[in-house]
Amino acid sequence: MMLAGEVVHRANNLLAVVQATVRLTRARTVEELKEAIHGRIQALGHAHALLAQSRWSGAELEQLVMDELAPYRCGREPRAHIRGPKLVLDPRAAQSMAMALHELTTNAAKYGSLSTPAGKVDIEWRNGANGRFVFRWAETGGPPLRPPRRHGFGTSVIVGMIRDQLDGDVRFEWRKEGLVCEINLPADKLGRVPEISA
Repeated sequence: MMLAGEVVHRANNLLAVVQATVRLTRARTVEELKEAIHGRIQALGHAHALLAQSRWSGAELEQLVMDELAPYRCGREPRAHIRGPKLVLDPRAAQSMAMALHELTTNAAKYGSLSTPAGKVDIEWRNGANGRFVFRWAETGGPPLRPPRRHGFGTSVIVGMIRDQLDGDVRFEWRKEGLVCEINLPADKLGRVPEISA
């Protein structure tokens, strides 16, 4: 009976994330809509594969980041640099962070630093002040950026997932040298968080 209740709980949680994904997805054409939804559900699938390997005890943030950025980490000159202590996210946090990472990577590959051969992205995470957790994505070497006039659909997905699912905040900074995105979350929303230095 307890197992059945757990399965229902997980299924409802996953359906809520998928519904939010579909609700937040916009596109100019049906093909673009299908591609965007497919990519977002595939990112959720990667997170679920990691969760299944751990028997749903959690997924390591570093592995989520490495999986999403795998195409940019190979070769003699890796274009993605990842730093942060071991951190196991609970299933809800893993799903939301997987979605945010997918949106950041997709945006970087289409318009940002990963759209040019010399572009790079630096990712790091750490404990912040007042029991907060900070995740930082910083792009360099891409085409010159200007702040958008309005939030794009990917930005809306990131903000929606982080704010609605994890009570977090997201800050975007469109610097000339590349996008910086900082995600700030209550550490207790992440799951098993070890002591990590600021």
